[in-house]
Amino acid sequence: MTDESSRKSKRWGAIGVVAVAVAFLAVAGFNFWRLHSREESREEALVRVPVSVIEARMGDVERWLETTGDLRPLQDVFLYPTVSGKKVVEITAERGERVRAGQVLVRLDDAEIRARLDQARAAVEAAATQVGLLERDRARFEALYKEKAVARQRLDRIRSEHEAALARLKEARSALEALQVLHGDFTLKAPMDGLLADRYLDPGNMTDTKKPVVRITTEDRLKVVFQVSEPDFPLIREGMTAECRVAAYPARVFRGRVQVLTPVLDPVTRTAQAELHVPNPDLALRSGMFAHVRLFLGSRRALVIERDAVLRVPGTGTPYVFVVRDGKAVLRNVRLGAERETLVEVVEGLQEGDRVVVRGQNRLSEGVPVEVVQGEGS
Repeated sequence: MTDESSRKSKRWGAIGVVAVAVAFLAVAGFNFWRLHSREESREEALVRVPVSVIEARMGDVERWLETTGDLRPLQDVFLYPTVSGKKVVEITAERGERVRAGQVLVRLDDAEIRARLDQARAAVEAAATQVGLLERDRARFEALYKEKAVARQRLDRIRSEHEAALARLKEARSALEALQVLHGDFTLKAPMDGLLADRYLDPGNMTDTKKPVVRITTEDRLKVVFQVSEPDFPLIREGMTAECRVAAYPARVFRGRVQVLTPVLDPVTRTAQAELHVPNPDLALRSGMFAHVRLFLGSRRALVIERDAVLRVPGTGTPYVFVVRDGKAVLRNVRLGAERETLVEVVEGLQEGDRVVVRGQNRLSEGVPVEVVQGEGS
């Protein structure tokens, strides 16, 4: 190969390398431009978050007191025996049965006291017989004394014997009455109409004055005891109606009235105690059930937004919302008040007319550009 041919070959080789390099750079540049364009388009799409907004507006807000409590009987009585160590002979009612005031519920073994009663009655009869005999003798001797047929000493002795017999009769009668009262302790009677809620002894058990035998409750009218906070206290009055619900009847609403409200607040808890009395004629409710109570306290005008607009800080639960200002999301901490169906009162943090994000807010942060795709007053 000549020198000229060698030079031509090297020149064409260099041109080829340059051409390949230019082609590579062109392809790389095109790919970079296309990738960069896609990233810019993606960033642009991510920056402008589509949202729906509503306007904060004035509306009627109903104020309700919602609380919970256990249903309790209006009257709850435990019957205790007044004598210990006596055997239970009979309990006349079973758990859940209705009882009437004055009905004998428990009988104790009274064989010993009945024997003593028989002796006491016999003693009264004997004393009364002796008094009768001495009364006749006294009358006869007083007549004889007037006729001067007997001495004064004999009359005085008869009078003394008669008065002593009267004293013995009085003493015997007192002993009989005491035994009759004691005998009454061997039967336990219902102090009121109600249900036999429980029994703690069975026939054959021995009594103890520190342990009840039966429990009686009034179930036809129950009560819920609940606490009233200081802000709500001025709004509650005796006689106000309230709703009561229990898990056993989720579709049924029971209604009652506030019948008791303590006139002062507890200085520690800053609450007052109230009682809601709930009629229960069909005995559907039972004491011990857990009740949810709603008490209407009134309505007023207030600033409201949709409840779905509210977000909460994880951990603390602090509420906040996003509002749209100049095409960007602005975070606002809010203080909430009463709720009504889908609306919630905003006590602090917003003004009437603020455009509040109600959908899409979970994708927002402070200052993110937004695009309002649906909204009221937008």
